[in-house]
Amino acid sequence: MQKLPGARLRKAQISSLFIFILMGHAALASVAWVPEFIDRLGVSFVTWGTIIGFGVVGSIAPLLFASRLIMRFGARPVIRIANYGGMFFLISLSWSNDPAIWMIFNIFFNFFMSLLGVSVNSAAVLLQKQITKNIIGRMHAGWSLGAVAAAITGALATVFITLELFLIIVAIVTILLFEVSLRWLLSPAEDGHVEERANVVKRKFYQMPSQLWLLAFGLFAAIYPEVAVIDWAAVFARDVLNADLALRSVPFGVFMVGMIVGRLSMTRLAERFHPHTLASRGAFLAAIAMAVAALFAEPVADANPTLGLIFGSILWGLAGLGLAPASPAFFSAGGHVPGVSTAWAVSRLSLFNSAVAIFAKAFMGALVEGVGLSNAFFFPVILALISAVIAEQFAKRAKKNELENAAPPTGPISIVPSPDDAR
Repeated sequence: MQKLPGARLRKAQISSLFIFILMGHAALASVAWVPEFIDRLGVSFVTWGTIIGFGVVGSIAPLLFASRLIMRFGARPVIRIANYGGMFFLISLSWSNDPAIWMIFNIFFNFFMSLLGVSVNSAAVLLQKQITKNIIGRMHAGWSLGAVAAAITGALATVFITLELFLIIVAIVTILLFEVSLRWLLSPAEDGHVEERANVVKRKFYQMPSQLWLLAFGLFAAIYPEVAVIDWAAVFARDVLNADLALRSVPFGVFMVGMIVGRLSMTRLAERFHPHTLASRGAFLAAIAMAVAALFAEPVADANPTLGLIFGSILWGLAGLGLAPASPAFFSAGGHVPGVSTAWAVSRLSLFNSAVAIFAKAFMGALVEGVGLSNAFFFPVILALISAVIAEQFAKRAKKNELENAAPPTGPISIVPSPDDAR
């Protein structure tokens, strides 16, 4: 692999960080929009959970072939095509009020955003190979920053424009800014993907050692609470915290701020505490914070909506802070399972997590319908506790210098409106 000049690498770093921010914003662009989606579809929480669960099918598909595309053409061309496809189907989410058609649009949106995520992360890893200082954690913090920006821009847009117009604006601006940024990203001739291709080892998808299976379940238990927050944040703010329309993205925004702080702090904390300890204690903290929010946020909000919003948001911020080191620790530990290459282990962990998430999302929707949202959140609380136990016992192979190698989930946020919002 050719060694590039420092000035060229600095431009590539800035470009990569900006692309992560744009990707986070586009992936969660609908975070603050309450009236349109569910009101148009007219479905129950159970059906909604099933719809968003099958959306994960789109996220899984690129994991089966994305690496071959990137090894063949390089990351930058794949990023461009995936971004165009993702933005097209982002706009399409406002085109239909038929549940089946909307689910298909959502599957394709997830497909292209997953392909975009894999290719952008691959570009960052290829860039990392030419830089001694770890930059991956900063990139993923950029994705979280984009998610927070989506909560802010979406909340402001709900006051002034329609969902259709907002999604069109997001798509156009994202495409234009991507094109500007891609000029500075490493080209296929520079990124070293040809050398990477020469070292690929093929394995069958089911050839996972028992320890990797256990780490895969621990990873799912660590990631799903974060996914549950993304899927049900607006509903929690509306039904539990009694938040006004413009403020319903605040708990999600605070949660992501907690994730950003946690991701940026974990490498330094790993100087004092082993990664598996950080993951375990953090998951326990997240479980406690989410459980307290589920038990007490609603009574506080009933007494005072403003205090309830602050109370619930702080607890979710603590949950985000606690969950931040969990998935990186599992990814790192998975890369040190004897007899398995790091790249293969990471891809299998991601594939397992995405597959199980289909059923978890549908199950969460059924729980919300059956026992209410606050009680349903004890499902991710239990998973966080399981993650804490598995991390404590079986993630001891994780390395502190690898904690920043896990990508955040990059799916669309699920929004459930109230009938009053449509008026």
